[in-house]
Amino acid sequence: MVTDCRNCGAALEGRYCSRCGQDSREPPEDVWGLFGFFAARFAGVESRAFRSVTALLFQPGRLTRAFLDGHRARYSGPVQIYLWCTAAFFVVQTFFPIVRLDTESGAVVSSLSAVSIGTDLSPETLQRLADQGTSIAVFAERFDGAVTAYFPVVLVALVAASALLMALLYRRESALKHAVFALHWTAFYFALEMVRQLFPRLGQWGSVASILSTLFALLYLYRAMRIVYERGRIGTVLRAFLTIIVFAALLGAWLWSTTAIAERLA
Repeated sequence: MVTDCRNCGAALEGRYCSRCGQDSREPPEDVWGLFGFFAARFAGVESRAFRSVTALLFQPGRLTRAFLDGHRARYSGPVQIYLWCTAAFFVVQTFFPIVRLDTESGAVVSSLSAVSIGTDLSPETLQRLADQGTSIAVFAERFDGAVTAYFPVVLVALVAASALLMALLYRRESALKHAVFALHWTAFYFALEMVRQLFPRLGQWGSVASILSTLFALLYLYRAMRIVYERGRIGTVLRAFLTIIVFAALLGAWLWSTTAIAERLA
């Protein structure tokens, strides 16, 4: 029988080490035993991930509240959930870019949320490309690469801005609460944006779906704030409205900055 943890050397008082948490049971060496061993661990991770994503999308504030109350074993961590959502967003962006250079009109266009841009490249920029012998199609690929490389900075900035905004709206609350709330809210927002990328393909119903999704985001934010910060209804409604406006303004500022990126790349 194993009496000491093979990972850190601490004395064992049960199956799991009290110092590092490692399981004292050794993995089986036979094929069927290994199959069950890995299947059980995969099912455990899979079920926790499913519970976490379901709670994030349909139970506003529950993940943040659970984390702050110390119920952390049932759900994945806030950073992990945020990375899942942003990684999925990057995959969706590969097929449905949120910002792109229209090769026909020479304009930088976007379909992100309710913010939309359609700024044409300046005549000077187009002339420089012509002098270089660079086609719009080739330049568009260069532009896509630059925007993609710049996007992780935007993701981190949005979380930081959300946490700072929560700190201003709820000044007596802890920095931990603001950080966890910001991670979960931003993860939800980008999950919603992945769905919104499909709206232009709905034709005339796309605008209606976009409005409804914005209202859903506002109701989600209101409910999450009520559960996490436990303030009155009217104050929470005002804070939720302000948060949505600030978030849209930050995204809009970034979208407009991509035009400047295009001008510098030429």
